Amino acid sequence: MSRSVWKRAAVALAAAALLAGAAGCQDGDTGPESSGASATAEPGAQGSEKAAEALRAARTKASGAKSARVEMRLSVAGGTAPGSSTFTGVQAWGPQAAELKVSDSSYLAAIPGAPAETRVVTTGGTTYVDLGADLTAQTGGKRWLKARPEGAAAGDELMLQLTGGLAAVNMDLPKELGLLAGSSAVEHLGPAKGADVRAERYRGELPDGRTIEVWIGPDGYPVKTVVRTERGESVTSLTTTYADYGAEAGFRAPPAGDTVDVVELLKKVLAGGGRG
Repeated sequence: MSRSVWKRAAVALAAAALLAGAAGCQDGDTGPESSGASATAEPGAQGSEKAAEALRAARTKASGAKSARVEMRLSVAGGTAPGSSTFTGVQAWGPQAAELKVSDSSYLAAIPGAPAETRVVTTGGTTYVDLGADLTAQTGGKRWLKARPEGAAAGDELMLQLTGGLAAVNMDLPKELGLLAGSSAVEHLGPAKGADVRAERYRGELPDGRTIEVWIGPDGYPVKTVVRTERGESVTSLTTTYADYGAEAGFRAPPAGDTVDVVELLKKVLAGGGRG
């Protein structure tokens, strides 16, 4: 495999790895009712204190459950590395962990030899991406790409572009609900419309500039979140739906001898160490 292809593969898979640690956001809809940027509060909506109370109650519920089954849709627009991916599986928080399948990914589709679908595991602050058989043959038999969120800073401009918004959405769901509840700009948008779930919608902006919309079901648990992050010319949107709170998963890291560090791989590629 050429240096340029290996570089693209390493960067794209690292982005998938870093995103897979994300613990909250929203799913699918692209209309005005699901976009935190365009939704508006309805007449008769709850006041800010009532909205904050609902979010604090949802934080307590999510914190007690410790995990949920999720479906996440990532979309990166603008910048040098636009694209999208879907993640399904189990997400946990406190401590943060995940066991997810990656599918419908424009990043994977752009990499020669990459599998159409793959697995990611996050545990102990590190995320691992299964490279699949073809790419494993290019790494000396090491099947898992290893990445940490802080490792993005050691990459080049493309790495920073591709992962720029992901650290912000790599969130602890109960913690973020608490921060949102404390936001002076939090508001109740009213009930969800045209959706197959009953939920009340809340939105606010955090000090770091992220806009978050949360859907809370009749049982008090979050059923959907939408996080929007802008960095330069890049806009990252992460939509997550939640179900089966308390779901369990293995969250086991692969053997150290079966992993290759993404930053080290990039260094070798940029130094001319890539195969091909």
